[in-house]
Amino acid sequence: MADAIVVFLIEKLTRLLEKEAKLLGGLQDEVTWLRGELKFMILFLNNSQGKRKEHDLVAEVVSQIRDVAHEAEDVIDTYIAHMIKQGRRTMVERAVVRSVPNARMLHDVAVKIGRIKTTVDKIFDNQEKYGIEGGRRESVEEAERIRKRRRDVEEEEVVGFEHDSRFVIDQLMAKGSRLDVVSIIGMGGLGKTTLAKKVYYDYRVKTMFPCRAWGYVSNDYRPREFFLSLLKCLLSTSRYNDLFFKAKETSEEELMIKVRECLNKSKYLVVVDDIWQTQVWHEIKGAFPDDCTGSRILITSRLAEVATASRTSSASPYTLPFLDKEQSWELLSKKVFLGEECPPDLEPLGKEIAESCDGLPLAIIVMAGILAKKNKSPGEWSRIKDRVNWHLGRDNTLKDILKLSYDNLPARLKPCFLYFGIYPEDYVISVKQLTRLWISEGFLIQETSTTPNVPEPEYIAEEYLEELVDRSLVQVVSRSNDGAVKTCQIHDLLRDLCISESRDDKFFEVSGAMDFQAHNSCPRRLSLHGTLFHFSSTTTTLSDSCISGTRSLLCFGQDVYKVKASHWTWLLKSFKLARVLDLGRMNVNSIPGDLGNLTHLRYLRICSYNLETIPASICRLWNLETLDLRGSPIKSFPSELWQLKHLRHLLMFGPVGLPEMPSDQSKTMPNLQTLSTVALHPRTASLLDTRRFPRLTKLGLQSRDKCNAHIQLQSLHRLSHLHKLKVIGTTDIPQNANVFPSNITKISLTKFGFFNSSALHTLGKLPNLQVLKLSSQTNDTSFDLHCATGGFLQLQVFEMLTIKVKRWRVDRGSMPRLRRLVLTSCKSLTELPKELWSMATLREVQVLWPCTELAKSLQKLVVKNGCKLLLYPLPLGH
Repeated sequence: MADAIVVFLIEKLTRLLEKEAKLLGGLQDEVTWLRGELKFMILFLNNSQGKRKEHDLVAEVVSQIRDVAHEAEDVIDTYIAHMIKQGRRTMVERAVVRSVPNARMLHDVAVKIGRIKTTVDKIFDNQEKYGIEGGRRESVEEAERIRKRRRDVEEEEVVGFEHDSRFVIDQLMAKGSRLDVVSIIGMGGLGKTTLAKKVYYDYRVKTMFPCRAWGYVSNDYRPREFFLSLLKCLLSTSRYNDLFFKAKETSEEELMIKVRECLNKSKYLVVVDDIWQTQVWHEIKGAFPDDCTGSRILITSRLAEVATASRTSSASPYTLPFLDKEQSWELLSKKVFLGEECPPDLEPLGKEIAESCDGLPLAIIVMAGILAKKNKSPGEWSRIKDRVNWHLGRDNTLKDILKLSYDNLPARLKPCFLYFGIYPEDYVISVKQLTRLWISEGFLIQETSTTPNVPEPEYIAEEYLEELVDRSLVQVVSRSNDGAVKTCQIHDLLRDLCISESRDDKFFEVSGAMDFQAHNSCPRRLSLHGTLFHFSSTTTTLSDSCISGTRSLLCFGQDVYKVKASHWTWLLKSFKLARVLDLGRMNVNSIPGDLGNLTHLRYLRICSYNLETIPASICRLWNLETLDLRGSPIKSFPSELWQLKHLRHLLMFGPVGLPEMPSDQSKTMPNLQTLSTVALHPRTASLLDTRRFPRLTKLGLQSRDKCNAHIQLQSLHRLSHLHKLKVIGTTDIPQNANVFPSNITKISLTKFGFFNSSALHTLGKLPNLQVLKLSSQTNDTSFDLHCATGGFLQLQVFEMLTIKVKRWRVDRGSMPRLRRLVLTSCKSLTELPKELWSMATLREVQVLWPCTELAKSLQKLVVKNGCKLLLYPLPLGH
């Protein structure tokens, strides 16, 4: 429901008015009125959710409110940008507001807000005139239509469930007399209900559970219907009919008691299909007695939190996977040809069509229905192959089933989910980049508290992402060593949903080089899947108003493009109020100083292989939170860097020299969390020593010339919040463990010149070290490693890459928590410590490109501690 996006916009505007109260002091009456009207708008929008499909006039009012909110935000932000441009912010809040030019600006803003007031009055006059009510009213017929369509599709026979059904049946038949709950979770359209039915009707299940019942919940939970559906399975036809006719006189609690009576003392299996809320589970679980008969409940849901809430044992929920290429083609051909052979000339095209559905059974079934109605000729199938997403986008059943997941999201998650649509199809998304963009866009709702334990925005963003993963809307591609999501993806059909919902509400627009002019939709955000050069060339005829309100510009083109002065002029003129600029891969030698006039900018990414300097004016970007210059060989920063008080992440190709230390000792970067990669030399050491970065959590250092790290790193211990440290190109490390902050959890040493057991012993004393990575030794000196008893008490991951370790000894009592070991191209190492195989916590050992002697010994090894050993390549002859 797009109403939630407009509510989000208005709430963000309300927060802006509160935050900038001092700057807006000369507009007190106008701001007071605007804040009051925004509150009424939010009330109307919250009450209108669920009515937009039924009432076109409601949709029109919502659209007009959105446009008014956009206009108000533009007026306020333009005024704030003007005031900041007049001088430093502290001066603005004192005297600048009273100057004559700014009095004129105040008058202009007041006039514009007056026009907005007139527009708002007309909107609500029309609401009353046309009888538009804001009351929430869900269409029962619409909900029932979606329920029926979903059941019809889910009950289709789907291939590839043999392994899945065996796994679920094994869980149901596991030993244990206590009542247990087994869960199947996954994205909408994966076939969770189909799998549950396959299990439900399996002869072994029918034999083991003489009493069985099926109840359908759905997102539109109706307790009476749910309990009646269970009783229909549990009672004889005559008894059920008698109860059904009396159902209106029977309370929901009485129906639940009746279910419990029917199940009492029986060995039963109950399927609770398509449950959406943990609260629903808590309401219905009283119907299921635990009489120690070995009964089971099978739950299907899109939400992992439902499975977690209902869990009664240590067994994990079963996450239903997508179909692979072979299974996808098998399902498509089965539905199209009804068991007959596919003609050879159609099979390659059919396989491509099936693969385009990305393993989603529902999408494959929809495409099979389309193909079955078309001529079975290569020409016709080729045309369909090139338009798979278009065909799927026109299918209302598919769209409605997928959209249920979006409609049931909490309002705070809706803009975060829609944002996935800005990325290209099949794009592997960096979570760190994604969460930084969310923060810069203002998507996060942060608690206001005076206590010191309020979480950082990055933590909140990661929690939001995990919730989207738990709701089966986002797929995890990889996780970091601490278990956090590192990269992720979204299914193409969900991406299409994000794009269509966002376009309707002007939340963002996705554009190639040629198609934006046709939409002419004045989007708030613009994602370019071509280059900025092509886009600026094709939009010169567009009116300024069409993109002047665009707050975010992100470029995902793969080509490196040459930036001319005219492109910069167009960019700076068209995106004056931008919050996010990701300019993609470009070829530029310099950046214009006027970029520093984009005072609302929170996120800036520039990637140019021949950009070595940045103008001092960038340090006037007062609101900047992320500055990403990776891919640009910047050598140093201007001294004005210290003005960026809100900067949280400074990312560079490295090594970049930090500016001279200001004489004013109060010049700090109080919010900086990530600083990488800076040059390792005495100036850096002195800055760290003076605590310029009191909240730094991640630091990357690189030596321009082989320096003595034990001298330059002496001040690290003063970074009390530092958790991750990467050091590149040093000759040694400090031999005193007290040099390192006690909170440090990850250390990566790469391109180092010397390492031995003494250095390892030092690192082993760090009380909270969980991840240690050693890579790319730069000299040819082999050495021995010794992990002594009592060392690395918290270490969980140990990786060595191209390290010339000759012998490695591990004492008992060392690394007691180690769970993952990775050795890559350590050619001098001929054997692994036998103590590894007796570690109870060790779960994975990867040995890649070892010497022949080590490979042969590991090939014969029988691992008995439950650890998974991956050896590649296998020795010749095996």
